[in-house]
Amino acid sequence: GTTERAFFLATPSPCCVCVVVSSCGRILGNSGRLERKCFAVGVRTTRLHTMSDLDERRFRERVDAALAVVKKVLDNTRYPAYPEDVQHQYDDKYKLVEFVTNTALAAQLTVLEVLGLSEENVKQMKEWAVDRSVTLRFSSEERCEFVKETERKVESDTEHVREYSGLGGKLKVKDKVVTKVTEYFWKFSLSWELCAYAGTALDQKVVLRGGSAEVPLMTTSKTPPRPKVRVAEPREANIRWLLTSISDALTLTFGVDRAASTCLTPRRNADVRRALEYFAEFDGFAAHVGRFFREVFGVQQKHELDLSAVSTSGVFVPVVPFFEDLEQAEEAGGDATAAVLSVSDLNAFLAHQQRSLEEKFAALATVLPSDTSIITAPVGCVVVAMEHAREVGDAHRECVDYVEEMLYKQLHAAIGKVLSPVDFAEYMRFHNRKLFRSEYQPHPFSYAIRRPHHSPEGVVAIESTCEAKPGAVPLTQPVVTSVHCSSAAAPMRFPINASTDIEFTGDRYLHAWVSHQFSGHSGLTLALNARARQFSSYILMVGRITGADRFEPSSAVIIKNKDDLRIPLLLETIPTPKEFADAIESLSPEQQRFAKAFRAMQLESTLFAVCVVQIKPQMERVLNLPQHALTKEIRLSEDLIDLFIQYQIPSDLLSYDDEPGAPLSAKIDAVKRHVAAMREMIGSTAKEQLEEEQQRQAFHLAEEDVALDKLHFDSADFVVQKSKSRQKEKKSMPMKRKKKCASKPSRSVSSAKPPSAPTPKKSDAATPSPATPTDTTPAEAHTAGGDKTPSLEASEGSGGEAHEAEDYTQIPVELDRRFGLLDEDNALRPTIISAGPAWSRKRQASLLSDPKSEGVGEDTQRTERNAAFDLMDALTKSGALSVESASLHVVMAATHCFDRALVDTVVRDNINPIEKVERSLLIVASTIHKQPVAELVQPSQLERVSTYSANLFAENSPVS
Repeated sequence: GTTERAFFLATPSPCCVCVVVSSCGRILGNSGRLERKCFAVGVRTTRLHTMSDLDERRFRERVDAALAVVKKVLDNTRYPAYPEDVQHQYDDKYKLVEFVTNTALAAQLTVLEVLGLSEENVKQMKEWAVDRSVTLRFSSEERCEFVKETERKVESDTEHVREYSGLGGKLKVKDKVVTKVTEYFWKFSLSWELCAYAGTALDQKVVLRGGSAEVPLMTTSKTPPRPKVRVAEPREANIRWLLTSISDALTLTFGVDRAASTCLTPRRNADVRRALEYFAEFDGFAAHVGRFFREVFGVQQKHELDLSAVSTSGVFVPVVPFFEDLEQAEEAGGDATAAVLSVSDLNAFLAHQQRSLEEKFAALATVLPSDTSIITAPVGCVVVAMEHAREVGDAHRECVDYVEEMLYKQLHAAIGKVLSPVDFAEYMRFHNRKLFRSEYQPHPFSYAIRRPHHSPEGVVAIESTCEAKPGAVPLTQPVVTSVHCSSAAAPMRFPINASTDIEFTGDRYLHAWVSHQFSGHSGLTLALNARARQFSSYILMVGRITGADRFEPSSAVIIKNKDDLRIPLLLETIPTPKEFADAIESLSPEQQRFAKAFRAMQLESTLFAVCVVQIKPQMERVLNLPQHALTKEIRLSEDLIDLFIQYQIPSDLLSYDDEPGAPLSAKIDAVKRHVAAMREMIGSTAKEQLEEEQQRQAFHLAEEDVALDKLHFDSADFVVQKSKSRQKEKKSMPMKRKKKCASKPSRSVSSAKPPSAPTPKKSDAATPSPATPTDTTPAEAHTAGGDKTPSLEASEGSGGEAHEAEDYTQIPVELDRRFGLLDEDNALRPTIISAGPAWSRKRQASLLSDPKSEGVGEDTQRTERNAAFDLMDALTKSGALSVESASLHVVMAATHCFDRALVDTVVRDNINPIEKVERSLLIVASTIHKQPVAELVQPSQLERVSTYSANLFAENSPVS
């Protein structure tokens, strides 16, 4: 004779069990089979709880308490346990999430039954939910009416006795203080209603429960204790998702569609997200209703009721994340065959929940009255039901978060450490060695600057410094890039001032560096490091490529004599091709053209360039000396550089111009004689300037004597004494000055300098000359990427292949096109590299002194650039002579950006970042080398790569 309702609890297999629930929520039996249907759905954006919200201590306290109850409910052959303590498969985690979600839905339906939901209501609401929303609405109205005003006298408890003596004897007088009290009586009435309606048809609502109450209030003030009329804003909750989770046969069929593109993990998928959204919305609704009644409980005066009974204490929450420990169950003779608890176990949990609710309601009926007052047993049951619904929703959230936390713990246990972006970068170095063929292996960006068969002059490297853990030393090592090397097929040019361009050839290196970021953090800092050996020197220029044959240096510096220069590199990512296309889609044609023009400039700015010019080979050319002639002429090389930079001596005055077939020693001696003669001329000029300066000083002193004599003409004795004194000074002055000059340490001819331009120390050869050329600063460089490879040699021994002249400015455009075509995740961003402002340098003041660190600010950088350009001007005869001993490195960078941290990417998004970064590396490498991906990958890796990055193999021809 009871009304029954059936719910199907879906399991991951095609077989489902029908659970028949009575109107009071008790399970009666099960039977039947059902084929589960799943639908792909979109993910809505909402703020939900994350794993960090899971308070593990509180969660385990609740689950441990539930476990004690569950062990009482189940028989002795059952062994429920935490899933992390039970051996299981990955799909079991999906089954556990489905189990706890269906349990939460069944538990909440029990709550709605308490609130008045019937089977007929469910059927009617399901019809509404087909094409409209179904809303649960709670509304209330309060009224406070004045009843009467009364006055009464209140005697004090203190009695005063006074005694008088007189002729008639003693007289006692007793008196008390009587207070007149005015009291105001009010009638407070409350009405509330819980209903459901479809769409906006509030006039067709279905009332689930309602009530009214009336209590008298008394105040000593005529001010109303409550507003005369108060209609609270209704609180609503959309329950359409709950109704759509019930089939026409009134069966619960929640399941996770594992095949949907939005399904990432048991916790991260559209189905669970919708469930969490629903429970979160209902939680807010239930909290509002509970707070409302607890607030109005305080209106009722002098009720002397035990409100502590209105709580969920003792009510069992059936949403528990347990697996069956099959090994122990088998030893105890149990018949469990799956890790996930059975439906019969769920029946027992729900039955115990129903019993605990009935016991709680019975206790409330004993403690609270059932009259027309506010605090009554029926209202107390509503409050308990709402608070219990919140506990059900919280338990569901904690359970699905616990499943995700298990993945974190298992991943940590498998690897044995907490991974960081630095660990991932180190792995990718290892992975590249296994992935690429030997001829296409990425190389460290670290190059020795040398001529063939000679010792290196120094090293140029782009290095990354990893963030170190507390107490550890940061790890610095060269970045690894894909590199394509070739000899110059056509010369390129760079400006040193507004009127002079210098042409250069030599080896060309095209680098591509793929970085990665997790949650906007890479854990790396980049720097360009340039070091020179003792008695070695070269010119380093940093800038960008601005045309097919144009390099524009923004900075230049002479590296020499154990200098160690560090230039920090800054990275700036720009939007991916798809992001750019989406952003400009709804712009006007004019706005789109503007945005495209600006992006073209940004893409060209990704061509970061480093040019290295070896000084000695170029100096041999400009002096008409044979190759390698200055290799061992250290002093001569230093003097030549000093003359070129400090005094800007034209190279024609120092070059060899006699018989071409003369011996090498004769040519060297001729150059040395030219240098010595130039030094002698500079010395004699300096001496003449010194003597002129001495004469000017002497004349100035004589003028001062005449002025002093005129000031003291009024004292004859003083004048005579002063005159004699000055005469003695005049006679002795030339001798003293000559003596002083004679006692000055003698200088060699080569070190003599005019006073206006004193000779710097040999370690300061980069000091600018007094006559600096026009200070024209090329556009500031924007760059990308970094790498490291064997050595930079003069063009005479270049090992690269000769190719047609390549327009480097077209490569970023091609890369951008391929990013948009092949980057399915829309995560690969072109990256601009630029030199930072805060340079640092270690320099040795002299051969025997210790190196000292110093900052290289903007003023010093400008001075160094001018000195380097002065030297380039001399070595090329102001551009008339090309530079052959130059090496150009063009570096392009791209950054693969992950939205989450490394472990979150693996666990929450179910993404293997190795495969994603690998695909980005192959896209970039195939573009740089102009080879299809199949030609780059090791044969042993082809099958794996083609499986997880199949779109890379769609193009069978080399990259255009």
